[in-house]
Amino acid sequence: MEAFKELFQINFSYVFLSVFSIFIGIKFMVSLFEWGIDKLGLETKWMRAKREEHNLIVQTSQNLAKLQEKHAKDMEQSDHHDERIRQELSDFIHDMRQSIFDTQKQIETLMCGSKELLGAEIDKRYREYIALDGIPESDVTEFADIFTAYKKLNGNHSRDAKYDYVKNHLSVIPVETKLITK
Repeated sequence: MEAFKELFQINFSYVFLSVFSIFIGIKFMVSLFEWGIDKLGLETKWMRAKREEHNLIVQTSQNLAKLQEKHAKDMEQSDHHDERIRQELSDFIHDMRQSIFDTQKQIETLMCGSKELLGAEIDKRYREYIALDGIPESDVTEFADIFTAYKKLNGNHSRDAKYDYVKNHLSVIPVETKLITK
């Protein structure tokens, strides 16, 4: 019981101040020790670890800066590369459009030429059939095929009238074929 009484009689503020003073004294001694070692040019294990940690942080910072520069340069090159690809693709599409346009013009020209040749053939045969006062039996299908091709090429109406006249007003002339054998 006496031990408890003595325990409660302790001045805790005095104990706190004493411990605090001891810590301040230790800190002062450590600082004084570090100052002395620094002045002598010596290095402790703790100081070496602190220096190496500092160097590592500096090196990491420098590496990050280099990496950031490289990233910026790569992005710039990528943008330039993307722009070049876009330009090449645009040029290719333009060339393809021009090629398609040229091909369409050529097809239209060929169709126009074919239509005129077929029309001229219809006119020629019309004159022949009028002169014969009929259409040879062997020409009936061929004349119809020529006219059908002409119409598919958007032929005009004057040749429609010629075809209709031959078909509806002229008679079919039978054709005799003689086989010659030696």
